[in-house]
Amino acid sequence: MCGRYNVIPSAEAFLDAFDIGSGLERLPDTPAFNISPSTGKKTTRVPIVRMRGDQRELAMVRWPLIPSWAKGQAVRYSTANAKSETMDSKPSYRRAWRQRRCLIPANGYYEWQPVPEQKHKQPHHIRMVDRGLFAFGGLWEASPTEQGEEIESCTIVTTAANPALAHIHSRMPLIIPRNGYRDWLSGTTDEARRWIHPCPAELLDAYPVSTYVNNPAHDDPRCIEPLASGHPAAARIPAAKKS
Repeated sequence: MCGRYNVIPSAEAFLDAFDIGSGLERLPDTPAFNISPSTGKKTTRVPIVRMRGDQRELAMVRWPLIPSWAKGQAVRYSTANAKSETMDSKPSYRRAWRQRRCLIPANGYYEWQPVPEQKHKQPHHIRMVDRGLFAFGGLWEASPTEQGEEIESCTIVTTAANPALAHIHSRMPLIIPRNGYRDWLSGTTDEARRWIHPCPAELLDAYPVSTYVNNPAHDDPRCIEPLASGHPAAARIPAAKKS
């Protein structure tokens, strides 16, 4: 799964990574170190890259996804993530899977690992080895409200975790490599499906971080700081094994 992530909204990096044709002016001015889904008390809007005509557009949309038939209202179950194995049949996602796939830029994401004899799960930060910008495979949707407005929103697609990360969590976000962007954004469902598999272990770096990140209100660089090598939690948790 992927319930929290971080992104540094650099226009230069976004343009280089995604060849965006419009919408870069919508990027926030500051990094987001601890993005969490919208709740009843707050609305979270995140950058996505999608097709608009024949060019790629950056848009800011709500996370998680509001189904097209929900009249702009959040549903009672979680739609922050869509399982790749079932998104083509679930009413909340199947139209978006066919017509509205997107890329969700990120610099890293968080996952929590159960640890024996430890009350709280241990958070990990997971990023690319080169620490660069990458993209989750996502779906976006537009849900008309009774007032005639349209709420745009997104979900992060997930897949089974690769062997190096399975000891932390059995699921991971789908990560689309650059050579898969065209297929994911504008290809057929068969072309997009070719990219549904775990990101290779050798491309990722996972390390334990402080439970400071557990609080969604905490949004600063401390969220991604590695635990000191002498920290008890760092010593108890085995390093991810590369396959």
